[in-house]
Amino acid sequence: MDNSANRLLVVDDQPDILDFVGQVAESVGYSVRLANDARQFRDAVRAFQPTLMILDLQMPQTDGIELIRELGMLGTRATILISSGMDQRVLQSAEQLGLSHGLKMAGFLQKPIMLADLEAILGQHLCAPRVPTEEELRRAIDRAQLLVHYQPKCTLRDGRWAVAGVEGLIRWEHPELGLVYPDAFISLAEKTGLIAALTDFVLQEGIRQLGLWRAQGTNLDLSVNLSPHLVRELDFPDRLADLMRAHQLPNSRLMLEITETAALEDPARTRDILTRLRVKDFGLSLDDFGTGFSSLTQLYRMPFNELKVDKSLGMELHQSGEARTIVRSLIDLAHNLGLRVCTEGVETPGALAFLETAGSDYVQGYYLGRPMAATAIPPLVADPPALAATA
Repeated sequence: MDNSANRLLVVDDQPDILDFVGQVAESVGYSVRLANDARQFRDAVRAFQPTLMILDLQMPQTDGIELIRELGMLGTRATILISSGMDQRVLQSAEQLGLSHGLKMAGFLQKPIMLADLEAILGQHLCAPRVPTEEELRRAIDRAQLLVHYQPKCTLRDGRWAVAGVEGLIRWEHPELGLVYPDAFISLAEKTGLIAALTDFVLQEGIRQLGLWRAQGTNLDLSVNLSPHLVRELDFPDRLADLMRAHQLPNSRLMLEITETAALEDPARTRDILTRLRVKDFGLSLDDFGTGFSSLTQLYRMPFNELKVDKSLGMELHQSGEARTIVRSLIDLAHNLGLRVCTEGVETPGALAFLETAGSDYVQGYYLGRPMAATAIPPLVADPPALAATA
């Protein structure tokens, strides 16, 4: 959501930290701006008017102390959180300097930044935004306020990471709140029975876009999160096949991502529908694996052909040996069961290099590409980022 009450400015000269903090903050509910030098910092303070800042003390050309002094002269009302790996006496001195300038200081975020610590402190400073209503969501569906953004899904080709497909992600262009992200309205859609309509929109729009890309010479796969409600409709596989046929697309181009919860609600009926989808050559991915109480039995009881490692594990790869061990084990397990693996939450070059050696078939994350408008995808496919393999 483009949330006027929660605007975070992150100032750091390390791109991997900027991307990591930015993604976590957006998932929590912040609008985010990133700055890696003094000029970007000054522009963002003036134009973006952040409500919260995460400020690195050590940067080239200028440092956090100078920026704190500038903020004091500007009289900013933003809450300021210092991020640094320096010792506590330096951090305390910097905080006292900020307080002496009349700034609202919120303490320290010690580097290396741990995901749990970051989520906790961002949550502490999050102001609850206005929540969209059921009536507004119904109006959004009726008045075509919904749109789909696409996040690249990459695989290794000829020693380089290339865009093989995209995941379709719903967005809501709210007339008052701006761009609203799914975390703000998916639970509402599930409670009100509108989730099936949202999923149907993403499927129809995504498949239509897939056909347009193919006509332009860009052949991609599409992944879509499947609503549990659609997993209970026995005619769903036929309707989906008709939709693909109408756009002259092979069914194999579509991967349906299903959470374990959806697979367990009515196992017999679910197995019927999922098996028919696989018979029709649609892909099936067990989504969010590695969270909660993921059951290994679903990997062989249901006809999945992909396992999707949850982004909470992917985002920890750069700093957690335990996360690397778990992800490597999941990749080996999936491959031994004949499944492909897609790992989400890839935010750093180190995480990507690890997943290459671990054998993840596909990767997704902000380091490879954020969700973007459909028009941005073909240029990215034609000229992907320089993400060379390590071998």
